[in-house]
Amino acid sequence: MLTRTLAQEIVNRTIDIIGYNVNVMDKDGIIIGSGDQSRLFELHAGAVEAIAQEVEVEVGEEDLTRLKGTKTGINLPITFNEEIVGVIGITGPLDEIRGYGKLVKMAAELSLSQAFLTAELQWDTRHKEELVRQLIRAEIEDWNLFKTRADSLGLSISLPCEVICIDTPQTATRYNEERQKYALEEHFKEYSSLTQIQKDRYVLFLPTKKAISKDKLLHIASRFKLDVGYGTIAYTLDDIAPSYQKASYSINAGRFKKAGQRIHYYEELMLDVSLYKLSRSTDMKELKGILMPLKPGDQANQLLDTLEAYIEHNGEVKQVAKALFVHRNTVQYRLQKIADITKKDPRVLEQLLELYVSLKLNQFDELK
Repeated sequence: MLTRTLAQEIVNRTIDIIGYNVNVMDKDGIIIGSGDQSRLFELHAGAVEAIAQEVEVEVGEEDLTRLKGTKTGINLPITFNEEIVGVIGITGPLDEIRGYGKLVKMAAELSLSQAFLTAELQWDTRHKEELVRQLIRAEIEDWNLFKTRADSLGLSISLPCEVICIDTPQTATRYNEERQKYALEEHFKEYSSLTQIQKDRYVLFLPTKKAISKDKLLHIASRFKLDVGYGTIAYTLDDIAPSYQKASYSINAGRFKKAGQRIHYYEELMLDVSLYKLSRSTDMKELKGILMPLKPGDQANQLLDTLEAYIEHNGEVKQVAKALFVHRNTVQYRLQKIADITKKDPRVLEQLLELYVSLKLNQFDELK
């Protein structure tokens, strides 16, 4: 409870305020925090007496012989939950320091209470995070035990729900990370299920009856540069793990779908998600290799950019030309060049599909 780290923090903070040396002793009277580092781990006779008698003990000049190893000062028991857990001592002339005693004792006990509450919150947070990780990994064996633990940790999952992954950008400093975390928790504070499962990933189980409007979610995602992935609706707790996987895959696959896209819906990305999973589990050299002949002569990526724009604009050459700031004839020329080099004509649907699959597989390779 009263750790060496906390004891030294109390000492440092108190000395800065009152200007006298301070010692903190554990429940056995051993000095575990002091402004005089040479006294650490010594037995403090005044503290031992304060613990034994459960009272404040003053050490005057006349007591120094009896209480060996002490200096003039006062020693006050520190209590937590009505139990003595240590002693705080102030060194100095009794007439000068006596007025500080009760204030210093109260400050030490407040620090102890705050440290305990912080530790409790951290314990709850860590266990909530681990429970959610087990849930999304399909590692729950006893659903009754899961529900009991979830209730005790304040984790509420109302079914049916949408399973949402939220990826945050990498931050340069711990301050930015904490600021980002606070902002996210503020925006989603009405949902107790928002849980940080990795440094840069949160998961949210959003009840379908309390859905967030797309405009609001897009505003939050754009403001904080989030990538948000939606899985399928989970009607039972068993549905959550596969839905989470779909939400996670949707972020990875969706990043290449459209530049600047922040919200990624599995239902709109089923083909891309399937290709993403396929690229990680199967040897797809032949399909990946369709676009390989383009690379040597396409240093500026003009042909690949044209192919992507052609797919994005559903083969509308006029829209492709507008998006690339080129003439329509230039688009037609590049499409023909793609056909000549790859032997796959993007203007033929079946061959365009092969080009699309090759494009996606190569893009997903870049994520590995």
